[in-house]
Amino acid sequence: MSFAGLSRTFGALRVAPQFTPIAAARAAHSAAAQSTGSKQPTAPVSWSPASADLVGRLRDQQKYYATVVIKGRPFTVTQNDIVIMDRIKDLELGDSLSLTQVTELGSRDYTIKGQPHVDPSLFRIEATVIEHPDGKLFTVTKKKQRTASQKTTYHRNRYTMLRVSKIDVNTV
Repeated sequence: MSFAGLSRTFGALRVAPQFTPIAAARAAHSAAAQSTGSKQPTAPVSWSPASADLVGRLRDQQKYYATVVIKGRPFTVTQNDIVIMDRIKDLELGDSLSLTQVTELGSRDYTIKGQPHVDPSLFRIEATVIEHPDGKLFTVTKKKQRTASQKTTYHRNRYTMLRVSKIDVNTV
């Protein structure tokens, strides 16, 4: 059995990977990109009048919420919320982040859901690093049966705290 991108050798017989339509489309796209010599610029997003009207209605609301994906985990946040997440080592205290991976953006009356993400030109979400706290101390004891050996280790989880400072919906 073979999967796209993998091949296995059985003795002297080599089984080639199956060529799928997805692989064909990727190959055609990469060949077209290489023949032009550069990446093709992405066209600006054009909104229909009905979509622009709905985004305008969302913009007229007072408070917004967003479901943001940070390090692969979703967090539902509003303005001035504090998000406690696993440590991000590259961040210093006071650093400002722009959160762009949003799966849902809404208010009390209206909601925009992404497939899988909402277009980043619709909103602006900023968060600030406020603290790098340590978690509580965990004690791990390892014992071996019928012997007197016992080993105790300790560890703490490290966290990063973010304060969501701004959630805005842009005009279309």
